[in-house]
Amino acid sequence: MYTPISSNTSPPSSAKVCKLQNSFEPGFVAKGDYIIGGIFPLHYNQEMPDLNCTYRPPPVKCNGFDPRAFRWAQTMRLAVEEINQSAELLPNYTLGYNIFDSCGYPLTGQRAALAVLNGLSEDDSPTCSGASPLLAVIGESGSAQSMVVSRILQPFRIPMISYFSSCACFTDRKNHPTFFRVIPNDDYQVKAIAQLLVRFNFTWVGLVRGDHEYGRFAVQGLLRELQGTKVCVAYQEIIPMLYNRQRTLEILQVMRSSTAKVVVVFSTEGELTPFLSDYMTQNITGIQWVASEALITASVFTASEYYPYLGGTIGFGIRKGKISGLSDYLQTVNPQMYLNNTLVKELWEALYGCDPSLSSGSLLPSCSGQESLLEQHSAYMNTSSPRVAYNVYKAVYAFAHSLHNLLLCQPGSGPFQYNSCAQSNNIYPWQLQHYLQEVTFNIAGEEVNFDLDGDSISYYDILNWQRGMGGNIEYVNVGLFDGTKPAGEELLIQEDRIMWAGHQSEASCSHCVFTFIHQMPAFEIL
Repeated sequence: MYTPISSNTSPPSSAKVCKLQNSFEPGFVAKGDYIIGGIFPLHYNQEMPDLNCTYRPPPVKCNGFDPRAFRWAQTMRLAVEEINQSAELLPNYTLGYNIFDSCGYPLTGQRAALAVLNGLSEDDSPTCSGASPLLAVIGESGSAQSMVVSRILQPFRIPMISYFSSCACFTDRKNHPTFFRVIPNDDYQVKAIAQLLVRFNFTWVGLVRGDHEYGRFAVQGLLRELQGTKVCVAYQEIIPMLYNRQRTLEILQVMRSSTAKVVVVFSTEGELTPFLSDYMTQNITGIQWVASEALITASVFTASEYYPYLGGTIGFGIRKGKISGLSDYLQTVNPQMYLNNTLVKELWEALYGCDPSLSSGSLLPSCSGQESLLEQHSAYMNTSSPRVAYNVYKAVYAFAHSLHNLLLCQPGSGPFQYNSCAQSNNIYPWQLQHYLQEVTFNIAGEEVNFDLDGDSISYYDILNWQRGMGGNIEYVNVGLFDGTKPAGEELLIQEDRIMWAGHQSEASCSHCVFTFIHQMPAFEIL
């Protein structure tokens, strides 16, 4: 962050000033009366630098541009612009933002969090002398990254609203007192997965998870939910966060040799992308995948080449919503409007396979303007049923409604000491958190609020990966999990709509995925 140093000019040498020790360029910036930070995994893997201590190490290089996460960032920008144009919500005030890339990894997530705190330059940030201009952070995606961001923000009492971190660990208010989220707690998801496994008599299953808190807590919760059922776990395997081919091949050998052909996976697309590449190279088929919400709507796996290996996957997705202006807004993000933004250049290269910068050294052909969307990223412009993007949208509006309520405070009737209110020109983040904890509002017909742990109401759509008209994977809604229903009544499934692995429908597949049930001796789940 900042290092206080003595100044040899004005102010006097005894004074302290702040100097940034490094810089990290944001993806998008907008000025306003009040600033929100945004952290998104705009890339999904990393290239670690050489840690030779004889010279200053270069920054971590981020690879694997993720158009889906880029859409989430644009949704935050859209929400801010809508609010700034509203005559009812925060009239006479404007919101600004600093949006950074976490690269889908805790180390680079830490870098993004520090960059959000510091501001863009010494001149832009009075952090060392007064209230921070940053009132809240919208982020992060993965639970491992959010864990790091939460711990960094906690000493400054800056609230964060996550749009995709579902780990049950965040309900611990002692360790994460400023954490909120608009995605359900994983305790509900593992209950839903356990009910699904029992419903379809999946007696033997394998568990595969990422090497992070999200995967660890999810597996612990699932094992707890499976106690007392007839579902047994044949194996548990951990995918390294940083790709390791030897370890990957060892996991694949376990999966290939096991008679358990149902595999529950708690992983993000970052670590799973190279894993599935080897899975396909090894030509492993016949696995019935059961996916968590982190994977079930990952557009990177919807291309036609994935269908023979992942077709039939079933899992629980975030409840979809509606963002009326998103499609038009996404079309305004182009290299002509953002000439010096490298992220927009990467977006164009990923979506269209061409170089919009007319660079002579590029390995890609120059864009002509006539290109069509590449198949694997066509989901970027599909805004018919936004899920994570809708969560981002709700998170920004939760912040705005909370700030709006804070600014309506009448002196003498406030919630703070001596019935005081926050000062509109010097708001502290902890004052905003008071209003965030109590906010309730409606958006697109849905009520949004938070319980005392910062959690939201638990709803999931049950999604099934089926072959689309063009051979690609499409998400078909086959049911619902409603966490507000009485125990045992939460799961609603249209079984006749399900297509299982091996391209079998439920009607014609009453036994096709159960042939392995009695092939291994049972053992207790501890």
